[in-house]
Amino acid sequence: MARLLYVALLFCAVLASATAQSITGSVQNAGNTPASFAALKLLRAADSVFVKGTVADEAGRFTFSNVPEGSYRVQASFVGMVNANSKTVVVQANQTTYLEPMTLQASAQTLSAVTVRASKPYVEQQADKTVLNVAANATAQGKTAYELLQQAPGVVIDPNDNLRMAGKQGVNVFIDGKPTNLSSADLANLLQATPAANIATVELISNPSARYDAQGGAGIINIKFRRDKSLGLNGNASAGYSQSDHYRANAAVDLNFRAKQLNLYGNLSGSDNFQNTNVSINRYLSGARFIQRGFDSDGTQALIYKAGADYTIGTRHTLGLIVSGNTANNQFGTYTTTNIFGQRATPDSSLTNRVDSPSQNNRINTAINYQYTDTLGLNLYVDADYTQFGNNAPSRISSDYTNAAGQPLFSRQNRFDATTDITILTFRADLTKEWKNNRRPDASVTLETGFKHTDVDTDNDLLAFTGFENPGVPAQPDVNRTNRFTYREIVTAAYASLNRKTGKLTMEAGLRAENSTVQGRSTDLLNRSIDRPDTTYLNLFPTAYVQYQVAKNGQLSVNYGRRIGRPNYQDMNPFVYQIDPYTSQRGNPFLRPSYTHNAELSYTYKWAMTLKIAYSATSDFSTDVIRQEGLTGYQTVANVGKANVLNVSLNTPLPITKWWNGYLYAGATWNRYQGEITPGQSFDQRAFAFEGYMQHSFTLSKVWEAQVSGFWNAPNRQTIYQIGGLGALNLSVQKKVMQSRGRLTLGVDDLLNTMRWKQSGEFGGGAQFDIYRKWESRRATIRFSYRFGNNEVKGARGRKDNTGAERIKTKGNL
Repeated sequence: MARLLYVALLFCAVLASATAQSITGSVQNAGNTPASFAALKLLRAADSVFVKGTVADEAGRFTFSNVPEGSYRVQASFVGMVNANSKTVVVQANQTTYLEPMTLQASAQTLSAVTVRASKPYVEQQADKTVLNVAANATAQGKTAYELLQQAPGVVIDPNDNLRMAGKQGVNVFIDGKPTNLSSADLANLLQATPAANIATVELISNPSARYDAQGGAGIINIKFRRDKSLGLNGNASAGYSQSDHYRANAAVDLNFRAKQLNLYGNLSGSDNFQNTNVSINRYLSGARFIQRGFDSDGTQALIYKAGADYTIGTRHTLGLIVSGNTANNQFGTYTTTNIFGQRATPDSSLTNRVDSPSQNNRINTAINYQYTDTLGLNLYVDADYTQFGNNAPSRISSDYTNAAGQPLFSRQNRFDATTDITILTFRADLTKEWKNNRRPDASVTLETGFKHTDVDTDNDLLAFTGFENPGVPAQPDVNRTNRFTYREIVTAAYASLNRKTGKLTMEAGLRAENSTVQGRSTDLLNRSIDRPDTTYLNLFPTAYVQYQVAKNGQLSVNYGRRIGRPNYQDMNPFVYQIDPYTSQRGNPFLRPSYTHNAELSYTYKWAMTLKIAYSATSDFSTDVIRQEGLTGYQTVANVGKANVLNVSLNTPLPITKWWNGYLYAGATWNRYQGEITPGQSFDQRAFAFEGYMQHSFTLSKVWEAQVSGFWNAPNRQTIYQIGGLGALNLSVQKKVMQSRGRLTLGVDDLLNTMRWKQSGEFGGGAQFDIYRKWESRRATIRFSYRFGNNEVKGARGRKDNTGAERIKTKGNL
């Protein structure tokens, strides 16, 4: 692999050296800061005749390529600045001429006031992704990141915090281009503690290129935080409070300090949330019915942090260091009463069950990176990454039985102490080289190549006891449930892709190779072990993309990609987590990865309205299943068969008047699931689903804005599960204060209190169930944010995705 990188670097260097004569230089402001996007003119020295023009990049660098031999000077200009001129230089054959830095001075004639207004739509359709511009959504400013995703077009979150996008499971969530490294429950805690006001954009990437990990059949959701682009100290502070039956509160601060070559940045946010969720579960077995009523009590205190530094050496080299992480304390409890019916209309017996399952987890990530960028289109990015994750989740279960007359029969107590430690080491390198056609400004060729190595080591320990620990009466170890599960996974990947732009046509083809080595072992107190078959397998993941501008206002795109869905680490953990005497949860060490082929055809009109048709075919599709063992049932994950998904979607802005703008998304999905839930219980299910989102924004004055938004997911089926409809209507009003640096937002979420989850299913042997969950979704919110510091110069350098550890999953919240 090292030889491959060396050859690629050498190849690019040779090509760069073969370039015709050019002029390169940089332009800066009076304070020695880059004059980003300044305009440059190349003028003939003898008569000042214009030869060609260009624009400086964010670092103030520029290059004139394919310059004929002769004498020239360069002129730099920017609004409100005095033009700067270089010295006369002589360009000779096959040489690159370097200019001394040019400095722009402020104009002595100052305008009394200049107002620049730019408006981005909330939902922006780009060539390879859908982008949510959070700052353009007044309602979003008063929400958390979790609530933002709940209403993202085409995104669905179920009660277990699993994500679906465009009707498909298997979504990877990234933050600032980096996998979150969290389970569904822990990711939910993180997103609920993150104010949406601190988010710049959310990227929905349904078919990523070869540069991205192949993990995740449904694609990637990338949440990018705001980054101030100012010199000196600047940032944003915000705080919010919402009230339903119970409260939610959060606060956050973003800081950025930039001085010449050094850029320091960081953010810190915390939250304190509490809510109850009403739960109703009915289970029907042959000759018995279990009617359960109760509620979940969920309180979370979370802290999220990030600190980083970028140091620029010269104009081409940048070193970076990032430390980030989060800690969360969750007080989770389930309190239910189950009436057990036989043949009579009245209960034969009852069970009162209490589960106290607090959990505490900590994640810390440290990364160092290096980036080289020149003016000839060469970019090299190298990153080394270390992640440590720990979770401690003790559970106490108390069960009291009564007879038909309500008299106590007996009680049982169980205790479970579960700990999880996961260590992830990652190293990656990415190389990009762009060649521009000097005769055709609209033509270029770009090569991307790189490799990545990830080593994951997990250690899970479950100590189970019968009875609680009381003075003089020690709890007895439960040998049937106590278990230790270790898991090791090593993935080595290499990729290459080639992109060519020629006039109206853009084509890209890529190939990613991933070699995986997997080992797992589960051992109980009796030294009985279950070995997950040690496997080593190589997979190839091709990608292809074609875009063509078919008319002045329209473009057509086609893309294809193959992806893999590796199981979450804890989904393979065979620990038995007891929820109540009749219900438990366990992993499946024999889970296999699923493979998905994705294809999309889309048409975009006026770079705004997009019609998309997407099809995917998944083999070894896995899902949650419920298995019965007598009167008890347990939930696990299993490979059940194959899934075919056809999705048609339309999203478009609706500019009604200058003060009234709307947006519409509508998506229809046809699913077909085929396979076996249990041996002998086959299924062939076809289902239709619909998802819609609409938003209306009103500019009432220079300082007042209002917004109405709502979404609706129609009832649908997934394998053998029937899922009810889900929707909400949201209102908000926002006022700019403190010279527009502050924003005060008042809102009501789920005004009609319609958000509730319904699910039912039928299993072998006549077993049936239905679940109803209603959480505190209708709530009033107040939020204040304040932006301080200077405006729009240069921000912190972004960091690419690196660890690929998004599959960490814990069972702390049962």
